Amino acid sequence: MRNSICLNRNWTFYGPKGTPETINLPHTWNAVDGQDGGNDYWRGTCTYETTFPMPEFDPDTQTVYLEFQGVNASADVELNGTAVIHHDGGYSTFRAEVAGLLQAENHMTVRVDNSVNDRVYPQKADFTFYGGIYRDVTLLVANKHHFDLDFFGGPGLRITPALDGTTGKIRVESWTNVENPTVEVILTDAAGATVATGQGADVTLDIPNVHLWDGVKDPYLYTATLRLGENGTAVDQISSR
Repeated sequence: MRNSICLNRNWTFYGPKGTPETINLPHTWNAVDGQDGGNDYWRGTCTYETTFPMPEFDPDTQTVYLEFQGVNASADVELNGTAVIHHDGGYSTFRAEVAGLLQAENHMTVRVDNSVNDRVYPQKADFTFYGGIYRDVTLLVANKHHFDLDFFGGPGLRITPALDGTTGKIRVESWTNVENPTVEVILTDAAGATVATGQGADVTLDIPNVHLWDGVKDPYLYTATLRLGENGTAVDQISSR
């Protein structure tokens, strides 16, 4: 239902001196000077560029997003000469819908800035504010009707667990770009067996005799899988442990 295409390889990086260098992501320009424990590492704006072919998708039923899982600290993204998104915040995912800008061959430019500023938090910390694209960049092909991809980089769901005696009460909330969505929720245990199911964008499911997570001693996790239905067919699916 979704197709994720990794764009981590074969970028051209223009560093502090403007000299081009071929790199793969993840990447930071403070890999050396940010390691000595001082506060004299270089901070400023550098540029990343890459090219990629148009992904296969049906423009009548599907759309395409660019997804950045982490760029520190501010980013300006251009695709084929058009500005598509500005993002402040080095530790959060952000996306931009780009289906209408895609060509047979595409050129993307990302200007990244980790300069000292008064708008991007945290302002002070006991760690280096590494500059760069330090997490994955992907093209995400999805159905035009999907779990929300536009709300501050979130996954389109929120899971809130509670305990009532030995019963786990799992509230699963989801957001889509569809009015009155048909959402199926499936909870499975660590072995993949279904333990509870429900319908709706905001449901609470019970797990009798719930197996509790106990850190490294017993890191047990359940999985919630959500499917968005349309005319009896699942058009999008997401999951979280």
